[in-house]
Amino acid sequence: MRKLNFLFAIALLVVFSGTVLAQGIPVDIPGTGVNFFLYRYEGEVPYKEIDAIWDNISQVFQAWVDSGQDPGALSGQDVQVRGADIFVKNQFIVTADQYHANANKATPSQLAEKWAANLRKGVDAFVAINVLKD
Repeated sequence: MRKLNFLFAIALLVVFSGTVLAQGIPVDIPGTGVNFFLYRYEGEVPYKEIDAIWDNISQVFQAWVDSGQDPGALSGQDVQVRGADIFVKNQFIVTADQYHANANKATPSQLAEKWAANLRKGVDAFVAINVLKD
């Protein structure tokens, strides 16, 4: 019985160690309070990857601002999923990878659809907040 308890304790440690080691940083749509997704990682914080996602999103918003901030020129409907890749107005944003899909008990394409739904809300919120008032 003692051996069985020991093996059970080891099994629990293995299961929970993966959970304890995994961390996450919310990737939000700047200024909206809308979280797009949780970037999960183990080990060092993946600043480079997260910055690339924010840069991709910023390019879309900057193009919208540069074109005059017409509220009809950008909306959540411009968010598209192609496989596991997410785009806004043909600007690549991020790929829902297998690591994140496993953490969410989904396939990459299912997860991409979930992230895209969040991004649609964020794009709509960003446009609503940043429309120029006459």
